[in-house]
Amino acid sequence: MNSKDNVSKKTKEKVLRAIEELDYKPSRIARNLANKKSFYNIGLVISKRIDKILKENDSFGIREFYTTVLAGIESLAKENNIQIKLETFDNGNRKLLEGLDGLLIMGGDRLPKLVENSYLPKVLVDNYIPALKVDSVISNGFDGAYYTIKQMISRGYKKIVHIHGPLTYWGFRNRFEGYTAAMTEFGLLPQTFECDETPEGILYALNLSLSKKPDVIFASNDVIALIILNFLKKKKIHVPKDIQLIGFDDIISSSVSEPKLSTVKVFKFEMGNIALNRLIDLINEKNPHPAMISLFTTFIERDSTIRAKN
Repeated sequence: MNSKDNVSKKTKEKVLRAIEELDYKPSRIARNLANKKSFYNIGLVISKRIDKILKENDSFGIREFYTTVLAGIESLAKENNIQIKLETFDNGNRKLLEGLDGLLIMGGDRLPKLVENSYLPKVLVDNYIPALKVDSVISNGFDGAYYTIKQMISRGYKKIVHIHGPLTYWGFRNRFEGYTAAMTEFGLLPQTFECDETPEGILYALNLSLSKKPDVIFASNDVIALIILNFLKKKKIHVPKDIQLIGFDDIISSSVSEPKLSTVKVFKFEMGNIALNRLIDLINEKNPHPAMISLFTTFIERDSTIRAKN
């Protein structure tokens, strides 16, 4: 009845025939209660990039994004007798999966074959991989970018440029699409500049964008925005008087910068919490069809933008 592989064809036929003769209807509630475990071993698999971020010194706060997501996972784990085992993608040893009930996966635009082909229930955290049809818990970057750019346009600003990270990452691409949709809807030309997340790459993209004489720079995350803010200070360009600046994620550093950074808040703790909760449902065969859970974001206005006049 549970479609397990360790049942012989002959036995399966007998059971199915008895079900039909008795007109048996299984209770989903009873099945979930019977199958529900009281202890879980969960593998948390992170990409090499995120592993490096978590281990390095971080002057701008990108690590804080992931540690907050991890805090959301750990909080639910402590409340529900769940053991978390942290591994990286590079560990190709099959023992990685031994004794696990399910997998949480953070980072990467593709999965290692060992993980992708595993029979274990799995949930992507802060990521979506097209066509993979694996459960995903993400922030709604499209809506956050669209709403924020629309706010700036409604205040009369038309020269809004977008400096973003590599579009191979779902989060950057999602925010890029929201920015582009808002600009296009109001008949404005989207002006986008891709960079890697290094000071050199960001400075190059910033110099290109400044040639467009923008009213507003919208960055695809707070780290990029904060590095831009430092460069603008060195160039004696005042924020927000000369150029307004907006980030994305609402990491702690954005609230203590000078000026304090306007940004789009991603609910990172909730993302981790919801991802683990969804994985437990999958382990217990509750609503097993793959789904994408998208958390809405909120525009947090601080001092790097000029507030609308009432």
